[in-house]
Amino acid sequence: MLYSGVMMPATSSAALHAVGAKRKPYTRPLGWGDALVLGLLLTFWLAVMMLSQRTPVVYALDLTEPTLDERFYYIGLHTLEQNEQFVYRWTSDQFTLQLPAGYHMASRYVVTLRAQAGLPAAHPLLFLSNERPLATTVPGGAFRRYQVLLPPAPPRDSELRFGLQTTPRSQAGDERPLGVVVTDVALRGLPERDGAMSFGLPMAFALLWGLARWRGASLLETSVHSGILALALLGLFLYRQPAPLPYPAMAGLSLVAAGVAILSVRETWVRVALGMLATIVSFSGMLWSNWLSDDVFISFRYAQNLVAGNGLVYNPGEYVEGYTNFLYTMLAALLLSVGADPVAWTYRSGVGFALGLLLLTYLLAKRLIGPRWAFVAALLVATSQSLLLHTARGGGLETGLFALLLLLAVAIYVAWLEGGCGFGALGSSLGVVLALATLTRPEGLLLLGITGLHYLIYDMDGDVLRQPWAWMQRKLGALIFVLPYLLLIVPFFLWRYNYYGDLLPNTFYAKTGGGLRAVPRGLAYSWQFAQTMGGPLLLLALLGWLEVGWRSLLRGWRGYFLLLVLIYTAYIITVGGDHFRGERFFVPLVAPLAMLFADGLAQVTRRALRRPTLRWATQILLVIFLTSYSAYALTRTHPIDYIMRGMDESVWIWRELGWWMADHTTPDESIAVLGAGAIAYYGQRTTIDMHGLTDYHIARIEVPEMGSGTAGHEKADPLYVINVRQPTYIPAMWDGYFPDRALLEAHYELITIRTRLGRDVALWRRIPTE
Repeated sequence: MLYSGVMMPATSSAALHAVGAKRKPYTRPLGWGDALVLGLLLTFWLAVMMLSQRTPVVYALDLTEPTLDERFYYIGLHTLEQNEQFVYRWTSDQFTLQLPAGYHMASRYVVTLRAQAGLPAAHPLLFLSNERPLATTVPGGAFRRYQVLLPPAPPRDSELRFGLQTTPRSQAGDERPLGVVVTDVALRGLPERDGAMSFGLPMAFALLWGLARWRGASLLETSVHSGILALALLGLFLYRQPAPLPYPAMAGLSLVAAGVAILSVRETWVRVALGMLATIVSFSGMLWSNWLSDDVFISFRYAQNLVAGNGLVYNPGEYVEGYTNFLYTMLAALLLSVGADPVAWTYRSGVGFALGLLLLTYLLAKRLIGPRWAFVAALLVATSQSLLLHTARGGGLETGLFALLLLLAVAIYVAWLEGGCGFGALGSSLGVVLALATLTRPEGLLLLGITGLHYLIYDMDGDVLRQPWAWMQRKLGALIFVLPYLLLIVPFFLWRYNYYGDLLPNTFYAKTGGGLRAVPRGLAYSWQFAQTMGGPLLLLALLGWLEVGWRSLLRGWRGYFLLLVLIYTAYIITVGGDHFRGERFFVPLVAPLAMLFADGLAQVTRRALRRPTLRWATQILLVIFLTSYSAYALTRTHPIDYIMRGMDESVWIWRELGWWMADHTTPDESIAVLGAGAIAYYGQRTTIDMHGLTDYHIARIEVPEMGSGTAGHEKADPLYVINVRQPTYIPAMWDGYFPDRALLEAHYELITIRTRLGRDVALWRRIPTE
């Protein structure tokens, strides 16, 4: 058995087991002490919850300030102006105040608006709530405060959108469409009693308490554990901000993870620590900016067409595989088929995948390097903003699912490797998990190759050359995990070729072809990720060989992990990385790197602790190092948070354009785009992806200097788009795609359309041919 990097004899392992077995599950009835402490804790929780729920959520927006509240989007609000009397802003004839996830903070709001007509001959002013008319008034020449009670959120829509609509007016020398003059607006959430908050979470705490006591924790240990977790959740409740998930969902997920930790871990301090890390992960979408990738809507579009009976296609009748995440797309189709919203579920699943990675990292690392250093590995995973950015904070893509499947496959293989027994059921399970990983991301095939390579070479010695047939017979055990893999993957590839006419997805052709030109971009991408893991400190991951020789290193889990990290990184460098912030391609390596990092740090620490004079200083420095490292890791995305917010806002702008297509066009009309996700999903019209992810022709054209531009955004064929695909509309925001504007003007006219939320968008509309 391997424990803390040292091979221990069987007697030592048994002794350790005997020590760990002293604490038996608690089976006696709970005593008066349990009832008293638990009652006090629940009473305190209920009191704080009821008091805080009576305190309304208030957003007071001073529109006369140069900088507006960034939590809101302002559509149809003109720039700041001033006359001799006051500072003000004009609205357009349609104004929308948009608060993403606003209805997760309160189910109903009262809006107070200070406004005046601003010009003579005022027109009726219509108040809107999520595009639904509420009330009408005629504003006067003096400022008045108008109060409007907003109805509850529509089904499957947590976004708060308060709007004003009137007849456009203008004044001399000003061509802008003018609505009313406004100075401030306030949104006050009505107090309410939420059963999930007031009673559901306390009951979950009570179950957690009983679970801890049943698992052998003392009354004091359970009190400390529950008290710390309760204070953390109450603090987050008082701090809460609009987030993709409502507070009860985030708190419930963290409590579920804490319960899993209780079932899996004996040490109370580890249970507490894992519970706190799970809380950070669960609430990361509230603590930091959240976002959603437009690319995830490409998968949703395929799923949407499949559920509608059009087949697994992006555009009906076009059999092009513009996705690389078959399993994830099928899960989205399953959600759509039962009437669920895949957008909401992608946030929930992101938190779930991140929590799964956290707990599985700890459990695997505990087996390999012991509980203390396993916690260090879990700490590195929970504070990795690369991982959080593409799981618990949103993103929406299959990254989290693939990373979890990769780590599960690694855990199964290591369990066999360290156990020293035959594959058996482990081999079959490994094959199935590797197949699921391959169906989620093509890199699953790479993981199969790396695992198979390590299996072939991990025990190589001089006998291989002397008795090659004996060595080959020993390696026939690989068939136990290769056969289940082939049984799942070969039929999929046959179906893919029969359905789409290709063995590889269309995205492979759209993103590759740069050869060595992509390597510098991949090296820069890899260095950016290395900096998130400490830069030069990553060398600690290579120090596992200090306690073992190279042969033992190759035979054990360290050799497998190093092989995985090195080959996988070489692959990322070769393909040139990805264009998403947060280095998405490296997310599956965060957990293996964290375990190697913790192992190397353990080796350095043990060497220092051997010197009595350095013992206390080493422990203090270790705590300072881990605290500083984690704090830096959690705050490292602060400089790019505005970029993530901008990317998220772009997705919802494209959603508006999709809505316009659905509302104002016929099914035979089409649109050409550079953002191929939300517009297609919400518009449900033929959509031409001008970068070729979902277009067969563009994906296969030859591009000079391919690999030196932005990954996935290098291929283009303007003449093909205009002359062959002939889209009805092209958003003017993307007319830079066409180097010759005269080509556009020869076939298109420029129009301005108004979206549901009042946003004016310029479009090129194809001129009908006579």
